[in-house]
Amino acid sequence: YIEKYKSVVSIPTKNNKIGRNAEDEYISASCEWIDGRHADVLYIPKDSVTEALPPVIVEIQNTVDKTFIRRIMKYCGHIIDKYHVEPIALTICVHEVRKSVSDLLLETPEAHYLKRLPSDCWAREHFLMSKATISDFLNTPLSEMVALGYVLTNQEASLLSLEHRDDPTVKMLYDISRVALEHEIRDEERTVEVLLNVCKNNQDQYKRIIEAIEEDGNDSKRARIYANDGLIYNETCIRKYTRQFSDSSMPEPLALSPTVQASRSSKPTHKSPLRIIDPDPRKTDMEWVKEFVEEYKTTKKRMNWKTCFDEGRNAGYLGTYSNPQSLKNTFNKLNPKH
Repeated sequence: YIEKYKSVVSIPTKNNKIGRNAEDEYISASCEWIDGRHADVLYIPKDSVTEALPPVIVEIQNTVDKTFIRRIMKYCGHIIDKYHVEPIALTICVHEVRKSVSDLLLETPEAHYLKRLPSDCWAREHFLMSKATISDFLNTPLSEMVALGYVLTNQEASLLSLEHRDDPTVKMLYDISRVALEHEIRDEERTVEVLLNVCKNNQDQYKRIIEAIEEDGNDSKRARIYANDGLIYNETCIRKYTRQFSDSSMPEPLALSPTVQASRSSKPTHKSPLRIIDPDPRKTDMEWVKEFVEEYKTTKKRMNWKTCFDEGRNAGYLGTYSNPQSLKNTFNKLNPKH
């Protein structure tokens, strides 16, 4: 993006054997060819292409090897076919220049931070810039061309990560990048909000399941309902975002829940789309025992306190009673009619 902004266009055009008189003469042009090939950036004069004002092609390449050289030769061939003038080519290498290419590089007396690769018949000049070529020229303030190479070869997302972050040209390039990528940043922030939203809803649902298990004892009905709701919610999310991924690069915020914790600095106002089920009122130990005794005596003539004690413990009750006899004594004291 940044190579297409007016203030950036002048950097490579006025520093590549064209001269400062070309500073405001160039604009960014289409660089997609009929065979489907697409160069990174192409600059052409505002008026007409001439030998004095040739096209300038800029390629930003991770690894420069012979395969890349053959590709840029084809790009330059397309430019020659269209404009009938050999272009000036500039390659900015981000990572590595392979030995098969570096052995061919020549010095550039008028710009020592650049190397030159022989380009007979396909480019007027082919310059190469890398971390290695600019390493001896990182003096404050940086020259505009060195600053451009410095930013592109360091590949840092934040200006604060750079040693030369106070350099005027470096700051200008990052300001332009921020504006150019602002819509992508907003999309990414929206995606983070969606992710936070889904995670928060799932976190709340897991807590409800745990609470239901702790409160309801062996009665798993409420926990199972919560688990099933969570499963349906996640299946809905998967369907929604699988469909959106095929239509666009970034999802919209989840429709199931309109509010989300957008940042750590803002107070969360999260409202979960998943239902909350009120637990059945929990009986006291004696209420449970009384129901058990009444039900038991409808089928049995004699009360079995050991059975009552064991079943009560299994149901999550009678934790304060040490044995069936202590349970029987307490019950008879509170319910003398039984």
